[in-house]
Amino acid sequence: MKKSLVYFILYLVLLTELLVVITERDEAEEVQDQIRDKMLSSMATSYKNPLLLAIPQPKTDFNLGDPENKEVVVVMTPIGLVSDEEKKSVEFHVEVAPGSSTPAGWPSGGLDVKNGNESFKIVRSDDGNGKLVGKIETAGDFQFKAYCKVERQLPSYLPEFLLEALKEMVGEQKTAKSPVQPFSISAKRQGGKVSKGIEVY
Repeated sequence: MKKSLVYFILYLVLLTELLVVITERDEAEEVQDQIRDKMLSSMATSYKNPLLLAIPQPKTDFNLGDPENKEVVVVMTPIGLVSDEEKKSVEFHVEVAPGSSTPAGWPSGGLDVKNGNESFKIVRSDDGNGKLVGKIETAGDFQFKAYCKVERQLPSYLPEFLLEALKEMVGEQKTAKSPVQPFSISAKRQGGKVSKGIEVY
C-alpha cells in the first residue's frame, strides 16, 4: 500500500511538472507569435508608406577656380526603401528645370544611372543612396529637378511562410515613385592670387 502511494505521488509530481512545461512552452510560442506579427505589421506599413527623395544640400556652390575640386557632388537619399533588393535597384532621374541654363555635356533627355557620360553621372551605392557627380566648366546658376523610383520587392532573407504572410498584408506590389525635388548648383570662379589689384586665376 505504501509503495503504491509513493508511485502515485511521483506520478502527480511528474504530471505537475509536465503541465508546467507545456504552459511555459505555450506562453513562449504566444510571445513569439506576437513578436512575429508586430514585425510583419511594421514591415507591411513600411511598404505602404510613400517613397520620398531627400537632398540634404539643395543649394550647392561650386568654385570653378579650385584646382583640388574638379567635380561637383550632390547627394540624393531615398526615404522609404525597405529591402536590400530595393536599395540595390532604386533608380534616380535628374532633369534640368524649365527656364534654367543647361550645363555643357548634360545628357539629352535627362540623367539616370545608366546614361552617364564623361561630364555627368549618377552613382548608386549599396545602401540605396545616389550621388550626382558632374564636371562643370562654365559659370552659371543651374536649376535641376530630381526624383527616384523603385519596384517594390520583399526581402529575400525571410522564410517562405513569413514571405507569404507579408504578401497578404502588403497586397499587390507596385512601382513606387517619389515626388520631384528641386536643387541648384551655382558655379562661379572664386579666389585666386591678387596681383596689382587684379585677381589672377
